[in-house]
Amino acid sequence: MRFLKGDGSGKSGHGVPDKVKEPKFVEKMQDGSRTYEYYKEADPEVAKAWLLTKKVDTPLYYIQVRTDRGTWGMDKEGLYLTDLLPWQTELSRAVVSGQIVGTVNMLGLAVAAKGIVDNFVIEVRCGKSGCEGQWHDGLRYQNKTVVRCPKCSSYNVINSTIIRYIEGVGAQISLGGF
Repeated sequence: MRFLKGDGSGKSGHGVPDKVKEPKFVEKMQDGSRTYEYYKEADPEVAKAWLLTKKVDTPLYYIQVRTDRGTWGMDKEGLYLTDLLPWQTELSRAVVSGQIVGTVNMLGLAVAAKGIVDNFVIEVRCGKSGCEGQWHDGLRYQNKTVVRCPKCSSYNVINSTIIRYIEGVGAQISLGGF
């Protein structure tokens, strides 16, 4: 297995510093043709920052970090969240409306659209006045999802109905709805 790092600019290809805290290694496991590396880190933002410095170039190789708020992973296709947390569907928790600001991973969107996984990962921004927190989070496909800002701890509702997956075409984004 080979990991590719950034280009020497001090940042990975994802705009994340190359040197970030490394989560604690737990185990490496083989499951048929799949290989998993498991790590543990309490803070999901530390886990995501570290994962974003990794580039997996081998199919069926997965790096996963278990955090206090879900398991984040990196594979050949990019960053992913294994499952949303139960509270992320409780819309009454949200105190502000956040927004989608990143680009979507087509494979992640496709498998969420087909119901294979419960989310796709995209960069979002906090809607609380003056916060401007920005982070990667998992969203339900064509639905509203509650996410928690790592900067101010506000619960945001993010509406992903503006993004639709069309087989053979990819993502269609509509700011005015479909």
